[in-house]
Amino acid sequence: MNIAIHETLTCQVLVIGAGGAGIRAALTAAQDTDNILLISETAPGDSGSTFYPLTFEWGMLSSAGESDTRQFTQEILTAAKGCINPKLAAYLAEGSNEARERFIREGLPLVPMKELNITGCFGKEPRGDFLTDLDTFVSSQRQLVQQNEHITFAQLTAVSLLVRDGCCAGAIAVDAQGHLVQINAHAVVLALGGAEGLYEHRASFGALYGNAYAMAARHQARLVNLEFIQFVPGTVTPVAYMNYYPFLLNEHPRVTNARDEECMERYLPSGVTLEECLDMHAKHGPFSCEDNGKYLEYAMVGEDLRGAGRGLKLWPDTSRLQSKRALHWRNFLQRLGYNEGTVMQVYPMAQGFNGGILLHDDLSTDIEGLYACGESSGGLHGPDRMGGLCILATQVFGKGAGQNAVNYASKRKMHFFTSEEAAQVLVDEFASRTESDLTPQQVLARIRHEMQENACLRRNEKGLGSALYAMEQLGLQPLAHLSQPDTAVYFQVANALDASRLILTAMRNRKESRGSHDRSDYPGHDPQLAAMRWVSMEDGHIVHGSLPEIEEQK
Repeated sequence: MNIAIHETLTCQVLVIGAGGAGIRAALTAAQDTDNILLISETAPGDSGSTFYPLTFEWGMLSSAGESDTRQFTQEILTAAKGCINPKLAAYLAEGSNEARERFIREGLPLVPMKELNITGCFGKEPRGDFLTDLDTFVSSQRQLVQQNEHITFAQLTAVSLLVRDGCCAGAIAVDAQGHLVQINAHAVVLALGGAEGLYEHRASFGALYGNAYAMAARHQARLVNLEFIQFVPGTVTPVAYMNYYPFLLNEHPRVTNARDEECMERYLPSGVTLEECLDMHAKHGPFSCEDNGKYLEYAMVGEDLRGAGRGLKLWPDTSRLQSKRALHWRNFLQRLGYNEGTVMQVYPMAQGFNGGILLHDDLSTDIEGLYACGESSGGLHGPDRMGGLCILATQVFGKGAGQNAVNYASKRKMHFFTSEEAAQVLVDEFASRTESDLTPQQVLARIRHEMQENACLRRNEKGLGSALYAMEQLGLQPLAHLSQPDTAVYFQVANALDASRLILTAMRNRKESRGSHDRSDYPGHDPQLAAMRWVSMEDGHIVHGSLPEIEEQK
């Protein structure tokens, strides 16, 4: 197969992904070198969970002082329920105040959560801040990149890594014309976000298809905690995919199905009232099987399966919405043309991945010279993640990845791939894949259907096995579509197929229910599974194991 590299670029540090984590990694690395290449299929600020426009402005947790930092670390560990690297949790808490102070210096408008009387999801007490103007944040991050003379931005889609003898030496990308671009780099940072885009109902801004997971796993990097995905109540109407504000559920809105019928009594067990369910869910936006708030999602999915329409309707009582918390929500809705009295139809929506590429204590990955941050990284969150940790992680681990990448790059003597060797990498990874009559868009639609039906809530062996089988039957051959406007899409969806298989395998192997991981056939905790589990790939096949086991083998 004749594969031609159209262009070759060389840099000290390559950052793949221009969301919040990638931007922070690039800005940090640019402090110590003048040769940073930042690539993304969209311009900075135009993709990534950090910049998702249909969510009330995000929060970021932080601590102040040594004692508070220890308490914050313990809160992170408690939410993670044993499935986390404690050293990464401490690193996150210890870097939180610096991240907050940096945002203040950059002029971001923040309001303390204490002023709103809001405790972040799965937290113990109010801490940190809410951003009050997303547009200001987006423009600020764009300007920081554009004004930095050490950062070059290129609109390219990364499709594969260049790895030899366990060391990363760059990546292969595709430009807008479908041409292959080889990027030689002394160090690489993956910041491509999670895989929310693999679901029909999602808070997905840009092509979040799990491409970082697939690219790293094909070179034997381990991925951890991929089974832990946050699903939040997201709107079906009046606008699709808007993140519902959970903190007002304790104001007890009326709850009906899509036909305006009372329905919750079908799902609430004896002794659990609707008010108790709503009060518990008001403490955390994401679904968790750990408390009685879960029955709200069970009803959303159950009514859909009954044919009563997708999800539930929430009918607010505006006379109760007078608190500062309500004002925060009201201001957000007004910018979208709605008000706090708007009836909203909601359904579980994939909003955040708590796992990713395994980070070691020193923030390295299994591949030398490859670093990861944001939702592309794993080991710093568990089955439940405190609200406000996601943004914090982009800043703390984005900074750490950028620092480590530039330090590694400055000491490394490189032997870059020739263009022929780079082309052979693509042949090795993609040439054996079958072609089908389906377009990439049709394949992606089938992936989304299988993931929504079998890898959302109430997962079970039968459904996960069926979804894995379905993925095995789908095929795309991106090498047959080079130098075309949709070449990048072919590669992205081929990577999405690998990512979906990895995620489904991770879900299948955790035979218990824990936090966001909900198995109807294994409803309780298994104490022996209170640890991270990993998945990876060898010669195109999925491999998996328990992290303690593999560490003991070392």
